[in-house]
Amino acid sequence: MRRVLSLWFPTFATDLIKRRRSASPAEAILLTAKSAGREIVARRCELASRAGVRENMDLSHARSLLPSQFSVHLEPHRPDRDERALHALACRLLRFSPLVAPDPPDGILIDLTGTELVHGGETRVIRSVVRGLRKLGVRVRLASASTFACAWALARFGKSSFSLVAPGEEKQSLAPLPVGALKIPAELDAAFREIGIERIEHVLALPRSSIASRFGLEILTRIDKALGAVPERLDPVCPPPPLVASMLFEGPTDHPESIHAAGTLILEDLCNQLTTRELGVRRLEIELRRPESAPEFITITLSRPSRKLKHIWSLVRSKLERVDLSTGIEGIILSAKRTARLRPQQIHNPALGGNVEHVAHAAWGELVDTLIDRLGPSSVTRLEPVESHLPEHTWRERSILEEVSRTPAFVTTSDRPTRLFAKPEPAEAMALVPDGPVLSLRWRQKQWKILASTNPERLGAEWWRWSCVQSPTAAPAPPDRDYFALQLETGLWIWACRQNQTGRWFVHGEWS
Repeated sequence: MRRVLSLWFPTFATDLIKRRRSASPAEAILLTAKSAGREIVARRCELASRAGVRENMDLSHARSLLPSQFSVHLEPHRPDRDERALHALACRLLRFSPLVAPDPPDGILIDLTGTELVHGGETRVIRSVVRGLRKLGVRVRLASASTFACAWALARFGKSSFSLVAPGEEKQSLAPLPVGALKIPAELDAAFREIGIERIEHVLALPRSSIASRFGLEILTRIDKALGAVPERLDPVCPPPPLVASMLFEGPTDHPESIHAAGTLILEDLCNQLTTRELGVRRLEIELRRPESAPEFITITLSRPSRKLKHIWSLVRSKLERVDLSTGIEGIILSAKRTARLRPQQIHNPALGGNVEHVAHAAWGELVDTLIDRLGPSSVTRLEPVESHLPEHTWRERSILEEVSRTPAFVTTSDRPTRLFAKPEPAEAMALVPDGPVLSLRWRQKQWKILASTNPERLGAEWWRWSCVQSPTAAPAPPDRDYFALQLETGLWIWACRQNQTGRWFVHGEWS
């Protein structure tokens, strides 16, 4: 039984999506185009769409609809970039089905027949698709049906952003939709409206012979495709094959010098291919052919795209030096499994746009790749800010190979210590009054005199996490804490806190 999926992106545009990721919540984005001497809206963001802005609307009219508190960002629309981006997005969706085709200018068609069993059901596949698109910042409406024409109509004209049509219910689902949902020309849609035919159910009630004689056969073909009487074919995308460079020996060899020499030659060939296509490799796969046994595969992941022969060879050579040569090697194949655009950049001449920062970024990427090769990917991490008022939850470790979050996290503007202890150290404090200045502190088995003390800053538990806990056996919420910045007699400033419920003192960090 055939099942297909139609995706529609109401606000799809490459420049719009990129800008929306960094725009403020009160910024409306409009992409404009020239038409008959007028400047019209070609694409608009979701914020402008909710305000009533529509495509092909005059720019002055669109700006008048936006609330005064919104800032407006204007950019010219580039349909060529949208077409390339839609093709790239269709290639990314090949992980769900081998039959995916772009539906320009703002849609994608997917044939899910047989793949729902692999992914655990049709509904689960659809949820995975929606989740992945939302992470990319793309708003989507979709419909699943037995025919592409039916799914296309419901995705664009259905009442819900997600429609699931069971087999045999195509006619009932299409009946309340407007005639334009059959994907007919605008002049044909206008001809139907002139005689009072506005919905598909009105067209289905007419005799087929009268429809063909007055409106042509195109409308009947679209109806037959939507109802499954006429089969539809899909022209799926075919992603370009990975760049490959190889060398097969006349016989197996166990000499490291021969293997390294062959690796240098084929890697140089691969880098030349990358340069020709203005690409940089992100994931490199090494296949070692062995006599009378399965080949051995080695994967190298780079933190940044690169086609620098010296740097990549240092990583490849490190892997080859660890290979067991007891049975010999009879061939080496290098495949660039994942690549990214890497255009030539001017470095040394500022008059031509040169920027030494490009060299610094490349050098940093090479250092990270070298550390990963020697220490392992799990040992090289970076700190990522997290939106939390609790100091121990403000940062988290992430792998250096993971993508940086596109949404910036808000970090408190309050003063925080340079060094935060992994575990607060117990202490004992003496003060005239509970909330007053601290006079002395016993910490690390020594009594310290306090020269200066700031007013306390109270930090409570994350109530949204603990308010949902209803189990009587669950651990209670941690007590509130009052933090003081204290200056010791040596001049060192430390960050101490007092638990309000227990009265216990801890030192949580220090300024250096």
